[in-house]
Amino acid sequence: MKKITTLSTLLLLTNLVFGQVEGTKEITKNDADALGNIKTKGIKYGISMGFNRAFDNLYDARISPVDTTLILQKTSNISFLLSTSVSFPILKSWFGGSYYRKLDASGNPIGDPYFVPRGLSVIASLNLVTFNSALGGSGLFNQKLDGGLGLGYTFGENVQIALTYEMISFRQPRDFLKNYEGKVVKVNNQNLSSIAIDNNDYYIDKYVPSISFKVIYILN
Repeated sequence: MKKITTLSTLLLLTNLVFGQVEGTKEITKNDADALGNIKTKGIKYGISMGFNRAFDNLYDARISPVDTTLILQKTSNISFLLSTSVSFPILKSWFGGSYYRKLDASGNPIGDPYFVPRGLSVIASLNLVTFNSALGGSGLFNQKLDGGLGLGYTFGENVQIALTYEMISFRQPRDFLKNYEGKVVKVNNQNLSSIAIDNNDYYIDKYVPSISFKVIYILN
């Protein structure tokens, strides 16, 4: 079920991206000034893919099939993310930008020209799907809100790269389990034989500080 959900999300995002692709033509500032009524793309909305690295160590709790002792092992602190983003251009006068017009189906320019600022932007990111073994070993819709803020740089009309500081929610063993590492855990005088990651008696959702690198496709 989780794999089906993940695949459906990827297909939805792919269709959304390609559905937004339109023909455009870059024009000179003089041509834009001659046409007049120039619009500026300010706030930008996008979707992104990228990698995240948590600053803290992440752990997985398992029961040994040999002697039923508790094993705590480190898991990867690197995740793959699918996210949404909102960006706000800054220092526009320093980096400049480019002028564009949309093209119709025949390739002819239509509509008013618009200006796309180039350079730095403040990025706010909200993660949709996270792929990490600390979340159960597959891509999952985030049940907790996580994301962060950072800086991005705009290339051309529709692409940004961004570096963001984020708080990501991971399923982690509760603190009391650390006292039982290498020991048998008894529940009702019986040895515990398994621990499920979705069992809230043994696991908790923990927000971990992290840093992310993302490539953003701008939708508007």
